[in-house]
Amino acid sequence: MKMTSILFLIAALLQTSAFAQAQQLEPAGPAASEPAVAAAKKTTLEPADVTTKANGQIELVVSRDSPIFADFQGSPALTQRLREALQARGFELATDAASAKSALLFRGDIVLMGGPTFHKGVKATIGAATEKALKLARENGQVTTADVVQTTTGVALGVAAFNASLNNFTRGLAISDIVNALGEATGVTGRLNTAFVGDPRGICLSRCEDWNKVNQTVYLWVTLNSKAAGKKEVRILSKAFSETVAPDQVIIFGVDKAIELIRID
Repeated sequence: MKMTSILFLIAALLQTSAFAQAQQLEPAGPAASEPAVAAAKKTTLEPADVTTKANGQIELVVSRDSPIFADFQGSPALTQRLREALQARGFELATDAASAKSALLFRGDIVLMGGPTFHKGVKATIGAATEKALKLARENGQVTTADVVQTTTGVALGVAAFNASLNNFTRGLAISDIVNALGEATGVTGRLNTAFVGDPRGICLSRCEDWNKVNQTVYLWVTLNSKAAGKKEVRILSKAFSETVAPDQVIIFGVDKAIELIRID
């Protein structure tokens, strides 16, 4: 009888000890039960995210270079805006290069490389990418044809540069969807090692902190062929390396720089 009582006492003591330990393991306070809040992903690039290099300078003179022929390769929309900007500064417009005293020509490429989506690289002319983005915007009902030139892009041009050069003819164009126009896929963005969920790049072995970053590079050439002043050219390289994929902004930064280097007397 005494042995049975002792066994019951030991069992009771063991249960009490286990219960006390379980209580100590439970998290205390409301902070332990609150879910972790993930940092919001950036959707736009800051000026510090984009590096731009340029060389050359173009000087336009109304009396010398007018009538002028203007063209942005591959984009009727950008060509129209460029012509309107020149006309607003007092230039007479020529319908073709043959009948002009000068020709101002823009051409450029946008290249995306890296990240889960663009690991094989994507390249397109700025003109073609712009036209695709505008078409996609209209099809998605984001803007109407009349509204295309009214949509604000939100990237400011310095007042001094604005007053001393052409108005930024890209301003207001609905090109924010260029990344989708270039064929961006969705589904695995935001992961580092995504080999197990379909990322064809395999397992990250080095520089894993850059695994999702995309090189977004704009190459831009602006050429003036003037019968009186000869040929002048501006070359611009604008690039960003970021998880925020915003090639439309990189294009605008590049065009802004080109405009700064086109002086109007």
